[in-house]
Order: sequence, then C-alpha cells, then structure tokens
Amino acid sequence: MLCSLSNLEIRAGNTRLFFGINLSIHSTGFYAVMGPVGVGKSTLLAVLDGHGNSNGLSISYDAARYADAALDLGNHPIVIKQANRSEQAQRAINGGTIKQQIKEALDQDPAMLCLDEPTAGVAHNEALFMLDWLKQESKKRAIVMVTHNSEQARSFADWVVLLGGGEIVEQGPTDTFFNAPRSPITKHFIKTGSLSLPRLDAHPRQLAPEHRGLPEGINTQTVSTADGLLKWIIRRSFAIAYLEGNNRSGLVDLIEALRGRRINAVAVPHNIEPEISKAFTSAEIELIEYSTPNAGAPWEIRASLNLASEIEGVISRGGRVAVLQTETVLAGVLAAVQLINTGITAKDAIDLLNVKEVGIGIHIQDEQFLWDLELVLDLCSDTDQPSISGNLAVLPAQHNYKKTVIKPTASKDNSQ
Repeated sequence: MLCSLSNLEIRAGNTRLFFGINLSIHSTGFYAVMGPVGVGKSTLLAVLDGHGNSNGLSISYDAARYADAALDLGNHPIVIKQANRSEQAQRAINGGTIKQQIKEALDQDPAMLCLDEPTAGVAHNEALFMLDWLKQESKKRAIVMVTHNSEQARSFADWVVLLGGGEIVEQGPTDTFFNAPRSPITKHFIKTGSLSLPRLDAHPRQLAPEHRGLPEGINTQTVSTADGLLKWIIRRSFAIAYLEGNNRSGLVDLIEALRGRRINAVAVPHNIEPEISKAFTSAEIELIEYSTPNAGAPWEIRASLNLASEIEGVISRGGRVAVLQTETVLAGVLAAVQLINTGITAKDAIDLLNVKEVGIGIHIQDEQFLWDLELVLDLCSDTDQPSISGNLAVLPAQHNYKKTVIKPTASKDNSQ
C-alpha cells in the first residue's frame, strides 16, 4: 500500500469535521474523490499534503503512512491546490497554468500526485486531453483527483470515494460505484449531485430535526451528572447549582463547590437576596442576572434567549456557568433553554431532562413554552450566520407567541 489513513478525525475547534476516515491508495491507479461543495474534499487533500494543521485544524489518527514511512511535512505526495477564480477564468482561454503545474510535478517523478479540481474552468476538449494524460500517468503512479464532475469520474477513474456528513459514505471500483451503489445516499448523489446529509459547517438550527441529533458529549448519562451541589447539564461547561435553604453555611458550601469546579459565573434572578449576591461577587464569581416572571405572568421568550446567549458567550470564552436553583427558583426550564440554544430540538431537551434518574424534569405546562422558543430560534436562523443570537433583534418587544407561566413546585423530580 502506497498511502493509507486509519481512523482519521479532524476538528475545527469544537466542531468535528471528519471521523472514522479509512483510506487506502495503491501504488498505481486513478482515484476520484467526490462530494458536494463544503463537504471537506480539499481538507482531505491538505492532510495528504502534510499541511492539515496549518489552518488551525486538529488532526488525529491511528496511523497515516506514505511510501513506507509516516505521512508528514517531510514525506507526502505532491498536491496541486485548487485554482482561484482568476486562474480558473484564464483556464477557459488556454488551459491556464494547470498543464504546466502538472508537467512540473510529473518531472519530479512522484509516487503519488493529488489534484484539486484540475479541470475547473478548463474548456471541454482541453479537460479531456488532460484527463487522458493523467489516466496514462496513473499506470505508473497513483493519481488522486478531487472532482464534482460525475462523467469525468465515470470515464477516467478506477476508484471513487464519496465524502459526506464527515465520513466516507461509499467507496469502491468505479463501475460498481456508479452502476451498483450500496448506499441509497450514493444513489441520490449519482442522480442529483447532492447529498441528503448536512454540510460540515451547517449550524444545527439550519438542519431538519432528523439530522440534528445530540451534540457530542450530551446524552442521558452526561446530562445531570451529579457533582456535589451541582448537576452538569452540558458537561464541564453548564450546570445547575443547588442552594439548600438560605442559611449562611449552605451558601458557603455552595461557593466552595463552585470555586472547586472552576465555575466563572452564576445566573441568578434579578431579585436574588442581596446577601447571596454579595457572597458571589466577594468570591469573584460573575453574576448574570435575569428577570423572572411574577406569579401569573408569562415567561418571556426574548428574555430567556438573551440569557442563553449571555451564558453561551461566557462558555465560548472558556468559562463555566451555573444557573442557581433555590427553593423558589426552578432552573429546569432554563437548562432546557440552554440545551435548545445549542441546536438540539425541544423534544430532545425535554426528553433528556425528564429521565427519572436526572431528577430535574419539565412540567407539561412548560413544554409549550419550549416548543415556541424553538420555533422562534428556527425563524431567526440565518443560513449565512452560524449564530442566531444577532437575529433576536427581529423579535418584537411584545409578540403573540403562546407563553406559559412557570409555576414553582416543591418537587425536584417533575418527570411524568
């Protein structure tokens, strides 16, 4: 095997771009890497080029080999990157510099040559000549080509790899890939050129509910993990903190627990007792105040989303936040709001918190509020902006969405 990647995983910050990528390339043959725009084809070539980390990506794998040695900056195939728009426009006239780039690369007699969209912008006849040239070269070395053109892949490639949803959807001999694909996703791609899978950079708010799933690290085991006076809702970033009674010893114990878990900020109602507020600030714990509805008044969607955005801001800077629960303030709905703000559905958030072992629970009368909140988030989402918080300004100060009063209860387990 000339080149191989085993269990490749790529992350951009906290976002997982690729996972479980296994790729094997023999010493000869023409390989076509396919998939819609934004699926990560160029990112994969950057890994093969040994430069995957240069743009801030985090790369891990069980093994990455090339020419009987580790794949790295000193040992990798030649990669001809994708041309910019200006170069592509020049290609339409006379083929541009791509032919010269290929010639110069082949003059080095590489064992493997990778090309990112080499025929983009090239006139049809010129493209066919180039591909025939590469096909002949593939009898002496491995040729890997990223392409959107199914007809070019079908006519010239020996092996096709289809990327989608952060993984290899399907790969195999060209004839089998196009004429007898195993996956219905592949069949859809061959027919339409698109995938019924989300883009790698899609925000969960932009996805249909069936594609959202749960963020990594959030499940029935991690949500509400008990940690002394805390219950983690989003592990090691967002928790519910319990203040048992209003006695000073209970407050001291809570502050000690918060500092021990490196909690940077606490979300508290605006009418919290001054002694409690002063104790937090004296311990250098930031207070995030929010307004709670009076008895019989509706819980405001705008206010809850603004609170969620403020909490997310602290978390995005590496901080940890707890929302305070007392005998009169229930934090379960705020926990659900924070989960929904991460992109999961209201149903998933409610189901997670209603598990009996979690011990938080969401009242049935509060569920409609959470459904309404999810609807507002979906309506405010912008396909060109990964965060919807900036779009909350479109909400009127007084709107007609159905709201539900959050009624205090003495029970901590409100699951049905």
